[in-house]
Amino acid sequence: MSGTDPNSIAGLLDDDAIELLVVHCSDTPDDQPLRARDIQAMHLGFGWDGIGYHRVIGRDGLCEPGRPEYWRGAHVRGVNDRSLGVCLIGRHDFTAAQMNSLATLLAEWQQRYPQARIVGHRDAVETHKTCPNFDAAAWWRRRRTRDAGTSMTVCVPSLPIRRDPSDRASLDTEALYGETVEVIERAGLYTQVRLQTDSYEGWVRSDGRLHPCIPPTHRIAVASIHALSAPDVKSPALLRLSLGGLVSVCDTTGDWHAITLPDAGTGYVPTHAVMPVESQEADFVGVAERLIGTPYLWGGRSAAGVDCSALLQLALQAAGIACPRDSGPQFEWARTRIGTSTVVPSQARRGDLAFWPGHVGIFQSVDRFLHANAHHHAVASEAASDALPRTDAASQAPATILRLGVDQPD
Repeated sequence: MSGTDPNSIAGLLDDDAIELLVVHCSDTPDDQPLRARDIQAMHLGFGWDGIGYHRVIGRDGLCEPGRPEYWRGAHVRGVNDRSLGVCLIGRHDFTAAQMNSLATLLAEWQQRYPQARIVGHRDAVETHKTCPNFDAAAWWRRRRTRDAGTSMTVCVPSLPIRRDPSDRASLDTEALYGETVEVIERAGLYTQVRLQTDSYEGWVRSDGRLHPCIPPTHRIAVASIHALSAPDVKSPALLRLSLGGLVSVCDTTGDWHAITLPDAGTGYVPTHAVMPVESQEADFVGVAERLIGTPYLWGGRSAAGVDCSALLQLALQAAGIACPRDSGPQFEWARTRIGTSTVVPSQARRGDLAFWPGHVGIFQSVDRFLHANAHHHAVASEAASDALPRTDAASQAPATILRLGVDQPD
């Protein structure tokens, strides 16, 4: 159990070889607040090369480094060449802070070593030991599914929803302030959620961006507005709200609505900036036009940036029409919707939709076209005679123009 020289090739751990993430306990009295330095001294006293664990989690939840992760550990005889080890200080009564830190660490490790299984020392090899004195694998399974089915409210201006539990994963969409998500699974730093608005599923950071549900009464009807700390334009801004965001109005003073914030505080927005959630806009194209100039952002759905399908979705939602999030499903939804017809460009009118593989835009009139696009890097209104041929060429396919049967102002 002494380990090996970290400067030798034999002493190095191969990332691809990590098969086990092993949970240990120090088997010391629960009221003894040891630190990593104490374990280091203990293991040196055993004649080892130093601390055998890669991480040590104290009674207060502090997760301290031990042996470097590139160096083979000395924590489970027979599997040290294919495992990492973490030690909880204590014997039986581990603190909530320790278990929260353990969950965070294991989630981080699983991202880096996705092939690795989480086990306790007692389950890593055949042994008479009971360390860590609980079923670590079963605990991890329960932890990952904790709070499944719970509905939560987004309490930040926009919440990135990513394809995988990593900040480096692609941005698939965003949840807006006040929207509701259902928790599917928790995994340390990340939570898998389902967005109630359109059933989109993905991963978000588990860092206080979700709050118990606050039933909304109004939705944001302008491209962007700041919630202020008082009903006064000179008061400090609290947060930025985007078109489609949801708020709970608790009082009205003159031209200001007071809204309830997740921390039980109060913010203020001008009355013209919101509409009751049950109301519907008469002209969805007019809603989309409010976002002209908004930066283009793949996966974006807020005033900070939108993509083509988010522009359409936000506009239709304001008119009381629910549609899918992405352009491909939007095309199938529009094509099969009762009352939809196909038109040619010369017959296009306000509210008609043009679809290409991976792109969608909205006719403002027969000769004006609105879309969030990477050519302008923004939501742009341009001549249809420019937009359609250019996008046809980029897509290597002509547009399919669909009329939804929704009445639009001329």
